[in-house]
Amino acid sequence: MFFDVIYRGYERLLTGEIRKHHTPDHIAVIMDGNRRYADRLGIIRHQGHTYGAKTTERVLDWCWELGVKQTTIYAFSTENFSRNEDERAAIFDIIKKKLDELLRDPRTHERRMRVRAIGETHLLPDDLQDAIKRVEDATCSYEGIYLNIAIAYGGQREILDAVLDMARKVRAGELRADDVDESIISEHLYTNGVAIPDVDLIIRTGGNIRTSNFLPWQANGSECAAYFCAPFWPEFRKIDFLRAIRVYQVREQERKRAASRRIVDLLAACGHAELEDVADHVRHAIGKRDMANGYGGAVRKSHVNQI
Repeated sequence: MFFDVIYRGYERLLTGEIRKHHTPDHIAVIMDGNRRYADRLGIIRHQGHTYGAKTTERVLDWCWELGVKQTTIYAFSTENFSRNEDERAAIFDIIKKKLDELLRDPRTHERRMRVRAIGETHLLPDDLQDAIKRVEDATCSYEGIYLNIAIAYGGQREILDAVLDMARKVRAGELRADDVDESIISEHLYTNGVAIPDVDLIIRTGGNIRTSNFLPWQANGSECAAYFCAPFWPEFRKIDFLRAIRVYQVREQERKRAASRRIVDLLAACGHAELEDVADHVRHAIGKRDMANGYGGAVRKSHVNQI
């Protein structure tokens, strides 16, 4: 009971601090540790995925509360097809049930949440493909928030397929090679012609410090922040989520300070007295802002990495 009170107090404090600053527009989540969680409890592995699905639902609520516009979850990678048939079938059944629940859930429609599957969905069982189509069709006009479900997904394959598709269009005269740029490439990824914006923050649970070929184009383009934590996905708490947001915010402040200091150095390098005076004022303003925002401390390298 005592620790519950402390936990709730810390959660409220951290939430208040986070609301003072910009939150990420796009969070991508690698939901790792469902099987290891089940093994530790001595239960069958697909029950671990069931517990993990409940965590996913809570995380979507937390994203909504903080105004996160896009959430992308890594539900099933192309490498996961190597798992045994029973486990694959159990995972697909859980995903199908959750998609049907999303379709019926009033929050989906009240929040105008558009749901999209990204990946080689043609590799999935027919009934799961049908469930994906139902929820995509029902939410295709929504523009409130976005849930992208990476399923049968591999990041390198996504980029390769985009290149092959563009090459086909160039040969057919549907696309000029000179017109290919970053935006054109983004439109040819697994998003049905609607580009997913750059990722601001990747969260990975389960203790592994790697991004597992997840959204390489969208993550590398923004040099996003990454938060790696030890809890298995079913154990992931709101405190862990808020800490991840805090890591993103601290990193953004560091980037802004670095940019400001580069401007100051350029001004001072000009050698004019007036410019040096401006540079002194900018330095003073940066120092006051850092003190006011409480961003003087260093971020733990184990939790923040450039992708």
